[in-house]
Amino acid sequence: MKTPETSRLFTRWRNPDSGVESLILTHRAAPVQRPFYFTNPSFSADGRFLWVECAFPPAGGRDAIPVLAVVDFELDEMRVYHETQFATARPLVDEQTGEVYWGNGLEIWKRGPLADDRPTLVNRFPAELAKGRQPFRIATHLTFSADRRSMNLDAWIGSDVFVGDIPIDGSPPRIWEQGVRTFDHAQFSPTDPDELLLAHEYWADPTSGPFDPKLPYHRIYTIRRGGKAAPLLREPVTHSGHEWWDADGKHVWYIHYGVGVKRVEVATRHEELLWPGHLAHGMTDRTSRYVVADSMSDPVVCDCRVDFRDLRTGKELRLVDRPPLAAHLTQCRHLHPHPLFCLGDRYVCHSTTIHDRVDLALVPTADLIARTA
Repeated sequence: MKTPETSRLFTRWRNPDSGVESLILTHRAAPVQRPFYFTNPSFSADGRFLWVECAFPPAGGRDAIPVLAVVDFELDEMRVYHETQFATARPLVDEQTGEVYWGNGLEIWKRGPLADDRPTLVNRFPAELAKGRQPFRIATHLTFSADRRSMNLDAWIGSDVFVGDIPIDGSPPRIWEQGVRTFDHAQFSPTDPDELLLAHEYWADPTSGPFDPKLPYHRIYTIRRGGKAAPLLREPVTHSGHEWWDADGKHVWYIHYGVGVKRVEVATRHEELLWPGHLAHGMTDRTSRYVVADSMSDPVVCDCRVDFRDLRTGKELRLVDRPPLAAHLTQCRHLHPHPLFCLGDRYVCHSTTIHDRVDLALVPTADLIARTA
């Protein structure tokens, strides 16, 4: 079986300043090709399949409903599945089977990675709650519960927000909390099937327009099944974001913008600043020793600057540093590198623009670890 290092679909690129080598998916199946959101690794556990977000906006455009493609390293080919439009929930891969789940309308679908596989309906959001309204989303990005029986919901329909879970066996979805306060970026705890991490953000009501909460306000919340959402931090940190669970399920990491990467113990709410700096999005490996993060000079027109840090030694390496795409080039919304560790922490994966387009990049972590020890 091929690997990213040996596949004809990938091309090596070396950062001239740091010497870090990346593997870029240069085989083109779509104008825009990028990884999944950072909470959702897109490899199957055996390394055969790598799922990719694809989009077909007009030349110079930014808007298009994305679809899914898969890189099959066994056959060394890339296949686009146009029936996988995900308009209301960003996709999730079952690493054990290679199947992918996505949301469209009020429904969750899945399909296998092989060319002959067909989409299967998994579940639907309750029609009696939707009341004939089209959803803005049913989930920001799907995650599995720790017992792998459900996926998260943070549905936004009209002016209503529904937090809960949707079972993968087709059983009725369960609403943990319903209201008008916007929660998104729900993520199941990796160890507790009854706990979700949530983000409370600025939002725009579909009828009245933007809503700005009074400052300061809490952004990071957790909720337990049967309970109510409650702030995680002792004090509100309004200018923060990009939360993620630690692999141990006992800590939550987040970016305190302008300050750095922080870790919070859920039980005590004790915080630590572990990587000072002006960072935007980050992710830890399973040991919580290594962190990757991007940084941007502009929150809308995004440059591509990604760094790797060994928290034990304090040493850093720059993976890539590129200016924003020129305005006339084909782009996509929310074009951030969003680096993450994937395939058992074998690679760092991120979006890149080094070829003046939106590409997927993989960086082998073994060299990064050796050079920052």
